[in-house]
Amino acid sequence: MTKIMERVIEDVQSLSTNEKNNLMKYLIASLDETHDNDSEQQWANLAKQRYEEIETGKVQTVSWDSIKQQVIS
Repeated sequence: MTKIMERVIEDVQSLSTNEKNNLMKYLIASLDETHDNDSEQQWANLAKQRYEEIETGKVQTVSWDSIKQQVIS
């Protein structure tokens, strides 16, 4: 463990519960920022492609009840 990490852990122990909660939210949010910057565009492209496949009849939709029946069987 690095000296910085040791110091952070020591400092965190002196925080109030509310401050620890805020720190935790900040740390989790900072992890989310490391995602692939292009991922939202890729999801949008995939959604558009799937929509077009349904609209053109290339694929057929399946009802939720049908899916449940397949899982149960």
